[in-house]
Amino acid sequence: LRPHTYSLPAATIINTMTVNITLPNGRTVNTGTKEGANYFIQDPSGPFEFFSQNLEHVKQVCDRIYQRRNKTPTPQEINEIGLLYTVASQLAENADYDVFAKIPVNEIHLYMEHVMVEIGRMTEANSNWARTGALTHYHEQMLLEGLIGLAMQRVPIKLAFEMDFFGTLAMFASAPSTVAEDPAETITMIVANVAISTLVYKEELPSTAKVFAKLESCGMLEQFIRLSVVCPMSSPGVLKCYDQLHACSSFIEKKFTEDQPCGKACREILGKSSLNRHPVVGKLRMIASFTNWIEKRADMPKEMRDGYRYCRKCNKMEHSAEFQRSLQKCSRCKSAWYCSRECQIGDWKAHKPFCRAVTSKASKVMRFNEQSVHDFIKNNYITILEEIVKVSSATGKKKGELLLELDFFDSSKNGRGAPALQTPPKFKIADSKGYFEGSRPNEPDWFYKHIDRKCYEGNVPMFVRGLKDTYNRLTDSHLLVLVRPPDNQGFGVYRMQLQSSTTKNHMFSQQTIDAATKAIEDEDFDPLTSLFGEGSDDTQRLRRALGGPPDEVSLDAVRAMLNMNFGGSF
Repeated sequence: LRPHTYSLPAATIINTMTVNITLPNGRTVNTGTKEGANYFIQDPSGPFEFFSQNLEHVKQVCDRIYQRRNKTPTPQEINEIGLLYTVASQLAENADYDVFAKIPVNEIHLYMEHVMVEIGRMTEANSNWARTGALTHYHEQMLLEGLIGLAMQRVPIKLAFEMDFFGTLAMFASAPSTVAEDPAETITMIVANVAISTLVYKEELPSTAKVFAKLESCGMLEQFIRLSVVCPMSSPGVLKCYDQLHACSSFIEKKFTEDQPCGKACREILGKSSLNRHPVVGKLRMIASFTNWIEKRADMPKEMRDGYRYCRKCNKMEHSAEFQRSLQKCSRCKSAWYCSRECQIGDWKAHKPFCRAVTSKASKVMRFNEQSVHDFIKNNYITILEEIVKVSSATGKKKGELLLELDFFDSSKNGRGAPALQTPPKFKIADSKGYFEGSRPNEPDWFYKHIDRKCYEGNVPMFVRGLKDTYNRLTDSHLLVLVRPPDNQGFGVYRMQLQSSTTKNHMFSQQTIDAATKAIEDEDFDPLTSLFGEGSDDTQRLRRALGGPPDEVSLDAVRAMLNMNFGGSF
């Protein structure tokens, strides 16, 4: 390849990934290192013309391969093509960002054009890729893998959207009915790197939400979702990409409903029980819970769309539309509600330390996180109830003195998923005061107490005040919940409540906890039946889950069915 001399070992570069380049001035550099990549781009012997001087030769080699019946390249052809792809990838991955930006735009444009042509060739209906979903030739693998590094640089990302590269990649990803693990992982990493790069180049690239919108419009986001569960384990970058997606609540609201392609792909994956333990599935569950809430919310009166509200000061709460409509929210933080001017004034001293002005986008993200917490509690109510009874019996603490701790952030290195989203989910019930009194023995590990002392000392006072304030405003119907959000930004403190669908009794009241304790420890289900009604759905569900016998109403229904079908007198 011109105008430099390349020195390669006997093995192909797909195995060694080492390219030694002798420059016109006699210096030899290795583009696989930071020093070598930076020097190669800034070669003082002349302007950077690497792609324009070598692409024509590579195109001729590729044309020669595709003209053959078996389309199998020779080892020499693999090296000739692979050199170009490897050098492009290594420059993007190893060179400093500001140095890589010195490559002329027209050079990168030429390379991107070539890549799109070659991906189009691989997408053809009679290609091996379209038939098998696997890349069998080294030069095809290297072409695709080389894009991972380019997806971390701002100029290639800008050109990719201008040239509709992701439209081409989406057609490529959708061509086969199934995709092998290696190419699936490569494609998802390309998309993830682009999304994450919007955080690095905030001033030069579109916002993360706009990037997701562009990927969705060309079909690439749908393919990203589909391919992200092909590999048993997901890369940290892919999981980080989903965390970025979670923050785009307005986009999710529009594009992840069940009639949209991304929504359909999401629900299709969630419908496969074999994928329940996949780390990506936990991320998709959160998105699905939010869109389900949005769809239900659309049918509610406007004043009830964010759930039943209550007065922050006096805890007054009524389900009537008139009362819900009469509540007024704090104009600054938009999260506190009051039944009267007097209550708002009376609560200002307690509310002031936590009242922060928020944008409408931030408000939607907060609602998204709160809804995810509510859905988790609703879906795992029995397990939480059993743990409350267990901890309460062991410590002698009442329900109002206990706290539910949830962790929605995936901090694992192997992509196991967030503890709260694993199967079965992991959570903690502990003494509330252990989080904000004395030496705070129940303080979560994710407070970085032993990692970043300065950060810890700067943030823990706000946490203590916020948690204590919410604790002091609990009523008998509430459960105190501490949450680590998916993006690991701060924490959330909520007081949650559930109501019986039949009797409207509160599912976390002390009376309910006492009745559940009787059922679990004494096998006495009469208090639960008395609370939720004999024969009600809630009673049946609790009896089954807690290992109790059916109640008399259920037994009568079974007897009547047997008598009708068999003519007996059971």
